Amino acid sequence: MCGQVAAIRSGDNLTGLSLSVKNYMVANFENMLDAFCLCNEKYFEGKLLFPQFDLLHSYRTCGYFQYTIGGWFDKTVYDPIIFITDYYDFTERQFTDIMVHEMIHYYLAYTGLDSRCRHGKKFKEIAERLNSQYGLHIVTEVDLSQYKRREGTPSLSYWFVKKIYMT
Repeated sequence: MCGQVAAIRSGDNLTGLSLSVKNYMVANFENMLDAFCLCNEKYFEGKLLFPQFDLLHSYRTCGYFQYTIGGWFDKTVYDPIIFITDYYDFTERQFTDIMVHEMIHYYLAYTGLDSRCRHGKKFKEIAERLNSQYGLHIVTEVDLSQYKRREGTPSLSYWFVKKIYMT
């Protein structure tokens, strides 16, 4: 699947490959597939297997990685899923940074370097290497005020009112 996407979209580029950051995009399955395939080849040498993708509808969490591990002696990663929120209208650069962030978690679990997928030493080493080598901006926490809310999504004040008055 990724090989087909990479062949079809060989003219497209992600961060580090002269991508225009003026284009905005909302997370959807097509964007997630494209970003994963291109990032897997560029930053992870195509080592990661194709995961599932799902959408979050959250203003507080931009993305996360979820998986199942085999068991006591079976440390195989099963059912990897990358989630990205559709609450924001990301620049392609922001979207790439979020995707690569989640892919680092996937890489750590898949290779067994950190089966708990924390933001620990290994995560930070990989993020720093990718940041310096490719000009990415992979961080453990983001400033959500820098992200443009997708048109039609409720404002943050809606969430606060709902939390206080509707619970």
